[in-house]
Amino acid sequence: MINQTKDSAQAPFTTESIPDHFLRRAWMEKNGLTNVALAERFDLTPSRVSCIIRSGECPQKYIKILRNEYGMPEEILPARSREKSGPKRKKP
Repeated sequence: MINQTKDSAQAPFTTESIPDHFLRRAWMEKNGLTNVALAERFDLTPSRVSCIIRSGECPQKYIKILRNEYGMPEEILPARSREKSGPKRKKP
């Protein structure tokens, strides 16, 4: 049996309740961007790009690329973190 009191009603769905990493993923999908494409541009592994998108933090150089080259909106850009490059992509 489901409790259907007013107190248990689901909160209204607004963009304020959507986590930023979902908004970043939706924006990437809308613009045809993948982790692989960003990994190639950032010279990182796709896994590291996924961590950046999910955590919402990355070095300033990647934020500049997302803003200037890809046009990611300011409100969903990752926050600046200290400079840590992460694993580099293996060159074929």
